[in-house]
Amino acid sequence: MTIIVPGILHILSLGMLKHLMEWVTALLEQHSRIDIFNQLWVMLSPYPCFDQFNKPYSQVMQWSDKEMKALRHVIVPVFAATLSHPLARRSIPFTEALLCINILLYFHLIAQYRYHNEATIKYMENYLEEFHCNKDVFS
Repeated sequence: MTIIVPGILHILSLGMLKHLMEWVTALLEQHSRIDIFNQLWVMLSPYPCFDQFNKPYSQVMQWSDKEMKALRHVIVPVFAATLSHPLARRSIPFTEALLCINILLYFHLIAQYRYHNEATIKYMENYLEEFHCNKDVFS
């Protein structure tokens, strides 16, 4: 059995987050919510281990590791606030999109464990299966 080295896992996880955000921004653009998302993004308050973003999300051209870690912490509340904003159209598949984001974040967090056993691998398989059952929301 070949084990993937941590550097490759790191690159794969960053790629997964990058694709997730491409899906999220496409969904928000489709429903004319990207401006609200960008406004909420820059309004986040700094707190320990989190530096405030100084640009709207759609204006960031390159992501550092530190910014990607921050993204994991704030994507769910910012996305939820964007879709629950009073101006948001109710036709957005809010619950399904939020579920997919949570599933991928859970998978991403477990994938970062230093060691895996049968249980963690099963969790990851279940999260991927659940994601594939719900991903049509981004189509």
